[in-house]
Amino acid sequence: MQRYDAIVIGGGISGLGVAALLSKKGYRVVLLEKESILGGRSTSFPYRGYTVDIGVHAIASYTSSGIERLVKEVEATLELIPIKPSLMHLDLDTRAYTRAASRERFGDALYNDFKRLVAMVAELDKEEIETVHGQSAERWILDHFDSSELVAFFDKITGFSGQPMDKVSAGAFLETLHDAFTSEATITYPARHGIKALPDVLEGAIRAHGGEIITEVAVQGILFQGDRVQGVQGKIVRPSFISEVEIQAPLAVLTVPLTLLPRFVPSEMIGDELLDKVSRITAENYYYVGLVAGVEASLFEGFSSRFFQWTVDRAGMDWHGLITVPSFVDRELAPEGCHLAFIDSHGPMPYGDQALAGRRQKELLSILREIWPDFDQKTDWLHPVIYPTILPLAQTSLTGPFRPGFRVPGATGLYLAGDATYLTGSGIGSAVKSAFSCADAIEADQR
Repeated sequence: MQRYDAIVIGGGISGLGVAALLSKKGYRVVLLEKESILGGRSTSFPYRGYTVDIGVHAIASYTSSGIERLVKEVEATLELIPIKPSLMHLDLDTRAYTRAASRERFGDALYNDFKRLVAMVAELDKEEIETVHGQSAERWILDHFDSSELVAFFDKITGFSGQPMDKVSAGAFLETLHDAFTSEATITYPARHGIKALPDVLEGAIRAHGGEIITEVAVQGILFQGDRVQGVQGKIVRPSFISEVEIQAPLAVLTVPLTLLPRFVPSEMIGDELLDKVSRITAENYYYVGLVAGVEASLFEGFSSRFFQWTVDRAGMDWHGLITVPSFVDRELAPEGCHLAFIDSHGPMPYGDQALAGRRQKELLSILREIWPDFDQKTDWLHPVIYPTILPLAQTSLTGPFRPGFRVPGATGLYLAGDATYLTGSGIGSAVKSAFSCADAIEADQR
């Protein structure tokens, strides 16, 4: 029976990142993924002639959040197209189409406060940011700018699972903004193949450095001898075929959602701080909802110059729509004469309430029909979407690279990676940062 140096459980960006880093360092690594495709919330799949992204629709802060560093360190190559301007905004009432953060939209006072905030955040260092994970983003904004208008703007414009600034950690908020304000391009998109291009290059790096990847195997549990990791048990299920598998290694890295940790590890091994974090995350089950559509390219004619991503709202809304058209970057993502469009809801998200999710999706559809009266006639297909794995991770006292860290206290050889272990608002960036920190923790323990 083959024995490995490390088993990575989960093939999302953090799992692929850890596996690529460890295999590059010479570890015999096997990555196990229960799905047939890699990338987790950052991948794509073919559908009716389109390439549809799962979860994220862009790569944010590529040069500043660690993603570029990871790609280079594992000797991979990823071609990206910078999106400039990174985000536009349409006011439904005035039909003004402007930059999302512009003097025209904000007015002089708010715009000047915003520019001062940009300058201040860009100058912060990592140590300063790490001191405010226990403070809310709202408190930090008010302390430094005394502007409720800035708070209201960031309540709507940022993701953070739709949480308001009085709940979001100032540390996560500032690190996300610091990455955005110091990156060579705030938003980028792969030149070819959709978001799946990123997991594809990491998969290639793992294999190039001798690592293995096994998909469609569900890990059932982690094997221990005393408190030490010995390997994992899994199951392969196919039509008319069920097989139990056991893979041995002294190290295991769990990169699945942190809420699943108690399925794999006895609670007495997890530790009170980590159990509390799991409990707090589990208690608030957010949905992220939207629509995805294939539309005729003529729908956008005369609407604007070439664009990629823009927000839409009107006065009085406590949320906004976010429309992303990745086929403006890569025409191969949609059939000739068509575009792929994502229409998502940003703002307070339903707490697992399917009825509320349905109402929000109807509101989004109504907005599309208001913008384009011929929307229905020019739509090839349209589906409602729920993204069920968006969790309220960015809350005060949940975030930070060492809260509670990348090791499971009572389980020697068991490590954690994923955005729950190192949360910022940049999605892929936080997963990549966790991959680096987890690999560093493993290396430190092996010395």
